[in-house]
Amino acid sequence: MRQYFGAATVVLSAGLAVFSMGSLTVSRAVAQTPPRTSQDAQISAAPERGETVLTRPRPEYDPVGVRMGGFMLYPELGLQQSYNSNIFATSSNEQSDFITSVEPSLDLRSNWNNHALNLHADSQVVSYWDNDDENYTDYTLSADGRVDVLRDLRLFAGAGYQIRHEPRSSPDNQGGTEPTEYSVTGANLGAEKDFNRLSFRLDGKTERYEYDSVRTSAGALIDQSGRDRDQHEIGLRTGYEIAPLRKVYLLTSFNTRDYDTLTGGFNRDSDGYLVAAGTQYDLTGLVFLDAYAGYRSQDYSDSRLREMSGWASGIKVTWNVTPLTTVTGTLDRDIQETTQANASGYFQTKAELRVDHELLRNLILTASLGYQNDDFQGISRDDDYTLAGLGAKYLINRNFTLSGGYGYRSRESNVTGGDFDENVVMVRLGAQL
Repeated sequence: MRQYFGAATVVLSAGLAVFSMGSLTVSRAVAQTPPRTSQDAQISAAPERGETVLTRPRPEYDPVGVRMGGFMLYPELGLQQSYNSNIFATSSNEQSDFITSVEPSLDLRSNWNNHALNLHADSQVVSYWDNDDENYTDYTLSADGRVDVLRDLRLFAGAGYQIRHEPRSSPDNQGGTEPTEYSVTGANLGAEKDFNRLSFRLDGKTERYEYDSVRTSAGALIDQSGRDRDQHEIGLRTGYEIAPLRKVYLLTSFNTRDYDTLTGGFNRDSDGYLVAAGTQYDLTGLVFLDAYAGYRSQDYSDSRLREMSGWASGIKVTWNVTPLTTVTGTLDRDIQETTQANASGYFQTKAELRVDHELLRNLILTASLGYQNDDFQGISRDDDYTLAGLGAKYLINRNFTLSGGYGYRSRESNVTGGDFDENVVMVRLGAQL
């Protein structure tokens, strides 16, 4: 997801590998894979600094793309089949279904010596076998670029448009006969300047959210225009390189959220800020830390909505345990919007531990475990999520991949009927050039 969308996409879960990369490999395919040779071990044992199991280049399996002048085009098509044990995320009367997803994407990337321009398009066409009212089509169109004005001065820009759907597990799910569809239009501008070891980066972004109305099973219209809003944010990051590959920085940002109309009788317009300190730290090329922690506050125009304030963080620790195994830990906390009556918003805290292992040069195994807490402000609602996933990805050759996996998610809520359990099994075939 590119920077200009921020939190635009509703993430199904942070902890389920099956929803991101996940994979199941078939025994026949594994049997055809040659055993790891001493040469393979030597290649894998010498990764470039900063590379992980997932990011490491594999020239014999990576797509080569299509050269188009000063650009490279990378087309991809995925076909995914999954089974979901609880498609409506309900505590009782669970309904299961098989789901087919067709996922085309195009990436056009410049390969210039200076400056950069990237174009991206993707879509996810999802069909439920028995519950076709749940069918949806998500897509993204975006562009981003960089202008190298001077050796130490860079300008950035991006813009994009997304169509997304709100998952049934969302606390703001309206219970319509079809999933709620919404659009996000965004743009961002930025500039970065280096002064020897000192650096400054200024970024500004704007986003427009628009929600479609849905109907109840009785045919009544649920008007969701009260959720339409504009979000604007400007931030400054001041960094200092204390040593090569080791940097500290300060973050300050200010935001405004302007709703078109009242939402359930509440004026949800608000202003907020973030003040934080962070570091980027490379320890011997094996452990990498990119983390910030600070204070976040959001003040609402409606006096009935309580001001939200508390700690916020974005922490990621990556550890290359061996050249073949990477362990990643994350901890994120921030304020999220909601339309729950009397709630100003909620603090969302997410933690995840993930292990990626290169069993063979072309077979990557993944396991993940996650926890998420949504603490609503102004009401007593509190939701706890437990997430787990197992997956594998088999690189057949440059043009084809086979992946699959299993994911589990549960929610425990102090709201009646808010609990649910969900199991997902999926398999995916990918084709690329």
